[in-house]
Amino acid sequence: MECKFDSSTEQDFAFILESDPEVIRWLRPAPNQFRIYWANNSKRYELDFIVETKRADEVEKEEVLVKKKAAEEYCQNATEYTSENGGKPWKYVIIGHDTISRTSSFEYTLAKNQ
Repeated sequence: MECKFDSSTEQDFAFILESDPEVIRWLRPAPNQFRIYWANNSKRYELDFIVETKRADEVEKEEVLVKKKAAEEYCQNATEYTSENGGKPWKYVIIGHDTISRTSSFEYTLAKNQ
């Protein structure tokens, strides 16, 4: 699969996902694939991945936290739907760019950001 990335961090994260044998599938969402809104539903949040990468110094910024809350609500609603229909739970995690290394597994990267 070929993807265009906005940063080397995104490319490194895709490498981790693609290389990790525990990751069955990963998704780089198409524009408008997920309808996650913030700022009183006036702005749409476009995800980089289902688990989005962020610069470590941006993780606690107000705008990022508001988007996180909207994404967590989306995941909660998706989980309620999928649990009623035999699916798996959804979870939202912000991963700081400084914790991404091509030599790490997805599980290790995820654990460092929980």
